[in-house]
Amino acid sequence: MEIRILYSKDKAGSQKTASFVKKAVKNLGISARITEQQTGMSVPHVVVNGFDLLNGLLDKTDGTPSEFSYDLIEKALERSAWSNY
Repeated sequence: MEIRILYSKDKAGSQKTASFVKKAVKNLGISARITEQQTGMSVPHVVVNGFDLLNGLLDKTDGTPSEFSYDLIEKALERSAWSNY
């Protein structure tokens, strides 16, 4: 699995999102190559095998991100890992 974490170094929650992704990968036993890239994005993005993992987590009414909790990231990664089989 290829995981890219795209984030702005100026946003406080970005490093927390990257930490959650790494922890979830380890805890789930997923074999993945993780790369991080700093961008001008206001919201962190986690791209798994070319697909934005957290895309559906944006509030459709105003575009603000939902809380990127560890549990949410873990569940999304678990679903993504199983969908590859």
